[in-house]
Amino acid sequence: MLYGYVRISTVYEEAKDKNQTFERQLKILKDYGVKEENIFKDRITGGSNTEERSGYNELMATIKAGDTIIVTEMSRFSRSMQDLLASVERLMKKQIGIKFIKENLEIGTERLSPLNKLMFQLIGAFNEFEKSLIGERVREGLAAKKAQGVRLGRPANYDESKREEIIFDYKSGASYDELIEKYNISRPTLAKLVKPYSAERKSKLRVVNFN
Repeated sequence: MLYGYVRISTVYEEAKDKNQTFERQLKILKDYGVKEENIFKDRITGGSNTEERSGYNELMATIKAGDTIIVTEMSRFSRSMQDLLASVERLMKKQIGIKFIKENLEIGTERLSPLNKLMFQLIGAFNEFEKSLIGERVREGLAAKKAQGVRLGRPANYDESKREEIIFDYKSGASYDELIEKYNISRPTLAKLVKPYSAERKSKLRVVNFN
């Protein structure tokens, strides 16, 4: 029996990265003959351990000897070389095969051979190298923008012209929740904005309470 596993990162999903969608991975697996009802899904950040994924755990509880798992690429199945090797070893012991489409690598139901293990390690090393290059390019790009005077980080999600109104309402006793709803401002941005006025606010509220 053929089974499939797909995973998308919540971070890339929020960024609407078309390369990380269920639809893309599902289409690839279906083209390989995997029925949709036999495809297990996880929507979770890549840093999470494999064992913490509900879809993965459900897949492991369903498959049996002689079955094969199809995955679009190694990074969808595991996020570290050590975890990947351990997962594949467990599958081999249960006589379950696995195929990684992008890497064009298929492991049968026999134990993981030294040659296959070496292939895994080489592919993992290249993937780590690629990630390092991407990270370096990102850091260089940020540094270049900073040198040009570009303001980095999240833009404020509120109308800057309302700044004085927000501060006035805060000093008058409005709660964080009230200000967030009224001015469409994030809690971290609000906290940073009103922090210099917290002592003044407390002083005013004590006078009001006293009277």
